Amino acid sequence: MLAHQNFSFESCLSDQLQRALALCAVHLPDAAVRVRAFLAHFADPAPTAGFKAIPPAARALHDAVVAERGEQAGACLLLAAVLMGVRDSLASELMARLPPRVRGHQLRQFARIANHDEAFLPFCRLYSDVFLKEFGLATLRLYAGASSVIDPRSGIGRSMLWTGGLAQLPGRVLLFARAGGFKPYFEIHVNRLYQDEFDEEGRNECYRCCVDLYALHPQALGMIAGSWFYDPVVEIISPHLAYLRSVPVAGGARALFVSHDEQAVKNATATSEKRRALHAAGQYRPASWSLVWPRRAQIAWARRHASA
Repeated sequence: MLAHQNFSFESCLSDQLQRALALCAVHLPDAAVRVRAFLAHFADPAPTAGFKAIPPAARALHDAVVAERGEQAGACLLLAAVLMGVRDSLASELMARLPPRVRGHQLRQFARIANHDEAFLPFCRLYSDVFLKEFGLATLRLYAGASSVIDPRSGIGRSMLWTGGLAQLPGRVLLFARAGGFKPYFEIHVNRLYQDEFDEEGRNECYRCCVDLYALHPQALGMIAGSWFYDPVVEIISPHLAYLRSVPVAGGARALFVSHDEQAVKNATATSEKRRALHAAGQYRPASWSLVWPRRAQIAWARRHASA
């Protein structure tokens, strides 16, 4: 069944992988061997090793390539690793075990990633957010969920208990006690290379994917996320983004203040003249917020908002 579904992009993937290995071989005669070795280090991630976690052995292999042959060789290695990762994931037991909804989204992302060629090389830096998300998808360390990618091995620091001040401490303690602790959680992230479904329905579909994935990851305590757009003020300034906070909160999630920081300012003002102007005038102070949606509440929401 999976082989039939993969047919439409399998040929493209094979061609792009061979091309990437040829590019890599210009710098590394043993390119295929090194790419396979790099991937092997990611084969058995620790239960709380999120998508940004790079095994020391993989980092050492990459750094050795860069030291021997330069940055371009390292980039070619990573491009080939992404494409070979997709090929290996298609035939993996984990791919076959994915819930049908998630598998469909994963296959669409694989088809998109299968088109990566030399144009993707500028993103191929070991600690690049773009690379790590594409590599995470390729190797099933991240799951595709319409609007977002889903990291099944994340967690939240205990410092979250204190970021709202003493007045909010009891409520936050109760929240995490009822949820079952601080890890592991599914954590959702925006992938800047794919935002075609970043809208309300795409977001709701992501939540449904999380719920379906609880069967595969029964230890997960719920879903978390972090962004400036969970700030209640955003619903007033940018009402078209209100669903990002209001839908989960109406379904039993909690939005928690984290901090005022430069990253929140950068992200909140990046695409909106209105938010930039309000910030420049001192009328809007972007802040980082976290969303915590306990498993039981998210499952109940999905039952009330079922979709084919």
